[in-house]
Amino acid sequence: MSLPQELKARESIHDFIIKLASKLKLDGPTILAATIYVNRFYMRMPISSSKYFVASAAVAISCKLNDTYRVPDKIALSACNLKNPNPAVPIDEQSDMFWRWRDQLLYREEMMLKTLNFDLNLELPYEIRDELLSIQDPDDTSGFHKKKADILKNTVSLLEVISSLPVLVCYDIYTLFGTLMIAVILEGRIKFDDDSLILPENYMIRNLGVEMELCWLCYKYIIKLLKASEEDPAVISNKVAGKRLREVTEEAFMSTVKNASI
Repeated sequence: MSLPQELKARESIHDFIIKLASKLKLDGPTILAATIYVNRFYMRMPISSSKYFVASAAVAISCKLNDTYRVPDKIALSACNLKNPNPAVPIDEQSDMFWRWRDQLLYREEMMLKTLNFDLNLELPYEIRDELLSIQDPDDTSGFHKKKADILKNTVSLLEVISSLPVLVCYDIYTLFGTLMIAVILEGRIKFDDDSLILPENYMIRNLGVEMELCWLCYKYIIKLLKASEEDPAVISNKVAGKRLREVTEEAFMSTVKNASI
C-alpha cells in the first residue's frame, strides 16, 4: 500500500467512526480518542479489509474510557447497518450479519488492547483549551487576547479535522496543539487582514512547554502528509485540511510569536 493509499484508508476509517458516533450519539472526545487508537494500532499492523471492525472496536474501547459506554450489541448493530449492502432492508439482531459484526467487534477489541499493550491513556486537546482559557497572560491587550476564545476553539476544530493523519504517533498533543494554534493565527491574519494576531513572548514554552522549533518541524510534517494525500489522483484525501493548511516560510511561522527567533 502506497502512502497516498494509506492516508485515504485512514481517512475512510475516520469518516466511518464519525458516522458511527453520530448514530450512537457520542461526543467529540470519544470520537477523537477512537481515531487516535486506530492510528496507533495501524502503526503496528497493516491496514486490511477488517478496518471497519477495528474502527468499531476502537469506538467501543473509547466509550468505556470516556464515560460514554454503549453496549457491544448496540455498537455492532449500528456499525453493520452503516455497511449494509442493502440499506432499504435494515439489519436486526436476528441477522447473520449482525452476529458476525458482534463477534468481530469483541475479537478486534481484544486484539487492539493487546497490540497497544493496554496503553490507552490519552491527553486530549479539550482540557488544554480549557486550561489556556483560564490563564490570564501579562500581555492581554494584543489582538490574540481579543480573539483568544475563538482561536482556541478553532484550534481544537482543526485538530479534529486532521486527526486521521498519523501525527500524534510522532508528536505529543501539546506540540500539535501549539502547531495548530499558529496555523489558526496565520489563517486569521489572512482572513481578517489583521497582523495584530500575535502570541505573547515565550507563550509556547510558558503555557504548553513546547519549543517553537519543534512546532515548526511538526507543521512541516503535516504539510508533507497533506502533499502525499494529493499525489495520486485516484485516492485524493484530506481535502478540507489541505485547503486550510498551506506551505509557509519559517519566517512567517515564527512571526506569530512576539520576538521569536529563527
